[in-house]
Amino acid sequence: MKTTRRTFLTGLAATSAVPLISFPAKAQEKTLRVRFYDDPAGFDPATIFRVENENIAFNLFSGLTTYESKTGKIIPDLAESWDTKDNITWVFKLRRGVKWQKGNGELTSADVLYSYNRILDPATASPYRNELNGLKKIEAPDDYTIVMTLDAPDGNFLHTVANYHQGQIVNKKAIEAAGKQVRWQPVGTGPYYLDSIDVNSRIVLKRHEEYFRGPAPISTIVFQIIKDESTGTIALRRGEVDLVMRSNREENLAILMKEGFVMNGVDSYAAGLKVFNLSVKTISDVRVRHAIAHALDYDAIIKATSPILQKTSASLLMPWMDVYTSDVPRYPYNPGLAKKLIAEAGYPRGFSFKNLSTSAQGVTEFQQFEIDYLSQVGIKMEMELVDTPTFNQRRNRGDFEVTTRLLPAVNPDMILFSFLDPANISPKGLNGAKYDNPIVTEALKAAKAEVDPVKRKALYAKVQKIAMTDLPYLPQYANGAIWPSKKNVVGVQPNFLAQVNFYEVDIK
Repeated sequence: MKTTRRTFLTGLAATSAVPLISFPAKAQEKTLRVRFYDDPAGFDPATIFRVENENIAFNLFSGLTTYESKTGKIIPDLAESWDTKDNITWVFKLRRGVKWQKGNGELTSADVLYSYNRILDPATASPYRNELNGLKKIEAPDDYTIVMTLDAPDGNFLHTVANYHQGQIVNKKAIEAAGKQVRWQPVGTGPYYLDSIDVNSRIVLKRHEEYFRGPAPISTIVFQIIKDESTGTIALRRGEVDLVMRSNREENLAILMKEGFVMNGVDSYAAGLKVFNLSVKTISDVRVRHAIAHALDYDAIIKATSPILQKTSASLLMPWMDVYTSDVPRYPYNPGLAKKLIAEAGYPRGFSFKNLSTSAQGVTEFQQFEIDYLSQVGIKMEMELVDTPTFNQRRNRGDFEVTTRLLPAVNPDMILFSFLDPANISPKGLNGAKYDNPIVTEALKAAKAEVDPVKRKALYAKVQKIAMTDLPYLPQYANGAIWPSKKNVVGVQPNFLAQVNFYEVDIK
């Protein structure tokens, strides 16, 4: 088999990608006030979910690698260099002198070993355990070297160890001291640490003065919990907050744009998906799923509800990903065909299904349009609204008929394996559709292991085409993310995970 060699060298290459910024010994005391839009659910990387919580964790923790904010390019983080000859054995050299927050000493390879073994431990019950299934062996020959051996070549492995979910490195002493409160007592090596939290009102982060790149420009970040979108917009206009985390209402964005607030954004970072539970009798018939797809005019819905933030999508993957293909089945709006398919499936009088969502979100305008379109072909979409923690628990258990999910990811494998591999069927992982197609499973494994980029892309294209034919997940839109801010807030760049690296943010 043809092999490739990838080496990321220290020195100029590393420092040019991520400059080690030096600030004055006495950095300025600046406070940034950010609107946070939902109930916080904790920040333990092993169990964390929902992008608002991941935004906090991204700034508390570090991975061996991380992502450049604007391009999504993989860059060094805790590992200052890495080397592989065959995409099977990966050797990472850790930075020396990296300090844990809150006086927990220096990071070593033992912390990396502990973090990955914790994810793999069934007792941890991490939904990201299967992300590390290909890890055959992990060793620490010395305090600053990690050697990982995979069971097959994986050209995307640097995504697996990045600063996201299972890739975030935790502190053993802090985890054990926190006990059952671990999600509320995070300790990382990132630019900020969790100072205090009131789950009903605010989350306060403080600058980690010993952060290995130097202290961040802003000393304190106060995330103010303001669930109502319009109230958050008013808070920005009144100067009560400086930055709004992910404004999702087009009418509010239009007001802020008109008044000259800065629209910090990223376009098409992830697909919003309708998740069909294939264990439900009605939904298990592919004709029913195709009928639902043809009954919904997402072009019209997006134009009516969210033309600033969203675009139509036909795939689980985004066009900027290197293995994306546009050669997939499309489901144009065709109510006549939808009715025909429903009748062929044995439901000439129509049928109903329950759509699980959050009471904090309520029934959105987007969903109201869906309800109306579906009703025109005899399908009743009943909204089942629960509180956010219950929603997360039930969705992760696969306890629903139909729900929605947005999985931001830079690594295409994280999306495809998470959603399509039967090893990840809920509650073991994120395959809430309970999808299991052996042809797709084998093609996925082959694509991940393939070293030849042309053959690899062809295999990924095959996976996307079959999956969009089976349609366990229906793409509703390609989502964008906009964080409106005051003009004096600079450096806000949502990445392709819809996260903001607050180390890059400053107040002028």
